[in-house]
Amino acid sequence: MTLRGISAHRIFDGTTFHFDSVLVYRDDIVVDILPKAEVPSDLSYDDYPDKTIVPGFIDIQVNGGGEVMFNNTMTVEGINTICKAHRKHGTAYLLPTLISATTTDMTNALNAVANAIEQRIPGVAGIHLEGPWLNANKKGAHDAGKFYAPSVSELESFPWLAMGTTLVTLAPECVDTEVLAWLKNNDVVVSCGHSNASSHELSGEKLPLIDGFTHLFNAMSPLEGRDPGVVGTALMADHAWCSIIVDDIHVDSANVMLAKRLKRQQQLLIVTDAMASVGSISNSFVLDGEQISVQNGRLVNAQGALAGAHIGMDQSVANVIQWGIEEAEAFRMASMYPARAINRSDLGTLKSGSKASVTILNSDYRASHVMVDGQLLS
Repeated sequence: MTLRGISAHRIFDGTTFHFDSVLVYRDDIVVDILPKAEVPSDLSYDDYPDKTIVPGFIDIQVNGGGEVMFNNTMTVEGINTICKAHRKHGTAYLLPTLISATTTDMTNALNAVANAIEQRIPGVAGIHLEGPWLNANKKGAHDAGKFYAPSVSELESFPWLAMGTTLVTLAPECVDTEVLAWLKNNDVVVSCGHSNASSHELSGEKLPLIDGFTHLFNAMSPLEGRDPGVVGTALMADHAWCSIIVDDIHVDSANVMLAKRLKRQQQLLIVTDAMASVGSISNSFVLDGEQISVQNGRLVNAQGALAGAHIGMDQSVANVIQWGIEEAEAFRMASMYPARAINRSDLGTLKSGSKASVTILNSDYRASHVMVDGQLLS
């Protein structure tokens, strides 16, 4: 077990910036961050003198990349292609995200991710099932014909992951409390999304069973004078995180900054909601038989409605910094906070004992390289 190292002008460990230092790791575990003057002479390390090393970015909502949609290619090879496409934008780990699908496809997707984890495909942290237990009034680009309310007995029949995180986005008003409790008791991370719930429908027994809220402001009942809706409930729920898309298309930058001001510290995190167009030479793809294309930076369907996002994590981080979020906090929104959301205490920091997972950034915050489990990848 040989010690190795990687250095840069700056290393951000999740809390503190270290200058002209070396991140020392053994296999896939961080050992320490040492000033270069204190590094043993026999320790070789890769040096990036004009760059910044930060904890590896984690994207918990990735529908596709590299011309592959997870919905269309539920295979280990498809997952690997998606991970490769997003590594070029600084993403070390991600959750392949299945948009509302049949129970057969949900089973296939769960099995594909389980196989990818078993085969150690770099960067696969689990799966995100976005639907089909959603509200048709907030369907977004989902096929409402696939929506339904599951029973506990049906949940018991799915091949849930034994390794990795399972995140489910659902509309709480459309499922029984017993379903939420079963998911919670079986280590599934439950997020509220594509929901038209009133604040009353989210109160009582259901709200404590919800861990987070998916793409804040989008596909959820708004904050109004007579009802906080899902948006207001999400901002007020101190126990729950909120993910947010920061492409300056899905959410106005002023609303992102408002959410950052209102949401409890450490609970607003970045997701891309990226589609197959990211890391692709093609600007269009098919979802549920419908053509989706990039038009002026917006991913839209034939009716002009938004259908996912065309952005990577590095540009997302650059955006929020430009809008006024402090640099270190922006890095945490892309690493530490999503790690906590999916219960991965070994990710999101570069402290001793954490996974050797980093994103290397240029001065303009564009990704240069990514390290996953001690393996440096371009």
